[in-house]
Amino acid sequence: MTLHPFTNRLVSETSPYLLQHAHNPVDWYPWGEEALKRAKKENRPIFLSIGYSACHWCHVMEKESFEDETTAQILNEHFISIKVDREERPDLDNIYMNAVQIMTHRGGWPMTVFLTPELEPFYGGTYFPPEDKMGLPGFKKILKGVSSTWKSRPSEVKKSAGELLIALKEISKTDSSNENTLSFRALTEAAFHRTKNSFDPVYGGLGQAPKFFHTMDFRLALRHWKTTQTTEALTLLNTTLELWSRGGIYDSLGGGFHRYSTDEQWLVPHFEKMLYDNALLTELYLEAYQATHHLPFARVAREIIDYTFRDLLSPEGIFHSTEDADSEGVEGKFYIWSKEEIDTALGSEIALIFNKVYNVSEQGNWEHQNILHRTENWSDLAIQFNLSETELEETLALARRKLFSLRQKRIRPSLDTKCLTSWNGMMIHSLALAHQILNEPLYLEKAEKASEFILQNLWDGKNLKHVYSCGEAKFNGFLEDYAHLTQSLITIYESNFNEKFLSTAQIITQRMIELFWDAPSKTFFFASDKQTDLVIRPTETYDGATPSSTAIAITALIRLGKLTYNDSYLKIAEQALEKYESQMRTLPQASGQMLIALELLQNRSQEFVLLPGNDESIEDWLYVIRGTFIPNKVVAVKQKDQDENILFKGKTCLEGKTTLYLCENRTCQTPQNDLEIFRKVLKIEAFQQMIQPL
Repeated sequence: MTLHPFTNRLVSETSPYLLQHAHNPVDWYPWGEEALKRAKKENRPIFLSIGYSACHWCHVMEKESFEDETTAQILNEHFISIKVDREERPDLDNIYMNAVQIMTHRGGWPMTVFLTPELEPFYGGTYFPPEDKMGLPGFKKILKGVSSTWKSRPSEVKKSAGELLIALKEISKTDSSNENTLSFRALTEAAFHRTKNSFDPVYGGLGQAPKFFHTMDFRLALRHWKTTQTTEALTLLNTTLELWSRGGIYDSLGGGFHRYSTDEQWLVPHFEKMLYDNALLTELYLEAYQATHHLPFARVAREIIDYTFRDLLSPEGIFHSTEDADSEGVEGKFYIWSKEEIDTALGSEIALIFNKVYNVSEQGNWEHQNILHRTENWSDLAIQFNLSETELEETLALARRKLFSLRQKRIRPSLDTKCLTSWNGMMIHSLALAHQILNEPLYLEKAEKASEFILQNLWDGKNLKHVYSCGEAKFNGFLEDYAHLTQSLITIYESNFNEKFLSTAQIITQRMIELFWDAPSKTFFFASDKQTDLVIRPTETYDGATPSSTAIAITALIRLGKLTYNDSYLKIAEQALEKYESQMRTLPQASGQMLIALELLQNRSQEFVLLPGNDESIEDWLYVIRGTFIPNKVVAVKQKDQDENILFKGKTCLEGKTTLYLCENRTCQTPQNDLEIFRKVLKIEAFQQMIQPL
């Protein structure tokens, strides 16, 4: 057993991030009653540090400051020090990140915030070096300055904190629009215009370095193309997805995407891998494949899923959160190569081809090592080597397998083994979607297993938990947990048409409304009013690295409302969208998921209702529907003994054959039982036909 000179209260936690700090000399507390009571009793300011296990600069600040005994002594004498895993408590992260951004106009992790004993923030930032450096004040200097100010001018500090708290409360408010011009077409036109202006035509993606994925913006661009047939929207998307998959941002050997690119070319990533990124990117590549039938997009989606099954799937069948950027204390070490390693592993003939394709050189492209990335098209490369594209791809596939096998012998980055309901919901949704589009039964099997585990271990029939770690379900669920789980259950239902998943989605949705929806203000709160340790009750309406929880809740309500003919769900969704019309209009690039929800509500949403006949052709019909990009659709298949389900009421098979009812807003076209005619109808987008009420 390892002996440590220091042990603090974090040793009893289950979060890998908190456990990383359990043997710091800092007298850390987890967020909770003990720490908060002591701060009030002793009238001490709280030093709040928020981060996560895969955060590179969190590791740096720990090594430089939290493992330093001199720094720890200052913290222990003058502050109550609290360490929070942002993935366990996204509500606290939401509140105090907003505070840091107000104070500094920037944000990130590690987040460093100083609070009054009443939990009001008054000073903060992100990473601070131990001594003055890079234009940043040294951390010890900050600690001494904050402590001195707290003791000598407490009234000024509390006044400043009170003013900041007012600003934080204002952030959580959004005034309803008075224009009543909620229009998907106009709002998405404006959103695409902003996206087009931010697009990098050379390297793809949006903006300048550092570059993030902006997944929701690209999914919205795909919908803009579908609605308007604007070819530049599809070009923008295809260019970006292709360049992502070629770049160092993508793990060419093991599949899966890293978190973001530090440069404009997608060459040098921040090497951590997040479950949520890979879930969201799986969905985007699947939709792009569905729209274009471009096989490389399907290949990337499969490789991402293979990665999550291999490296993130827990023995219980749910998914771990994150893989670290560092291994052996060095960022990216697991993923980079010297030319000599590759030459030795592959032999000179194959190495010559591989090194040319993946831009491997003696001098390297990062830290004198090589990050694998491809800059040329397969066709151009095949010509250079006098090979067919198939021969080239087979040669490279063999080389990648050899290098992957060699890489598996390296010391891996650490794995954050906690499982989050919300992130699992994203992955389950993408797996069920992958089953539909790629016709792979294993994906649905894994989605069902993960959802069943969550329902059995984190849902007690009334309340949902946020985290599963070390065999324990912890922390009350947030809006994001309820919304993403509901979304995933609906997608599973549209994959297997088992009514159990749909009815469970309705139960969880009803509880979500009870806990988070505030009818008078037409607002979804991020945390329920049962969460009593918050200085304000936060909302989350803007997309970040993940879609906003409010927008996902609205999306799930619309899908469920259309599948169950429940107008109360649709009414709440419409009220919430009207509430945030101004946001969608003025900040469309932070409102992608909300605009996607608006399309589902407004843009000729199609309902595909299938009644199986004696011809056993139901899978053929589903294959046609699922092979076509129709983003604003819901799909239901009647099972036995479902005559009372309002969705199927009054609908019968024609001539005993499988029959499709294609409906819009509960008004259906003439039922169709000829698959070949339906193929033609779907292909030419002939939904504008005369609609006849049944």
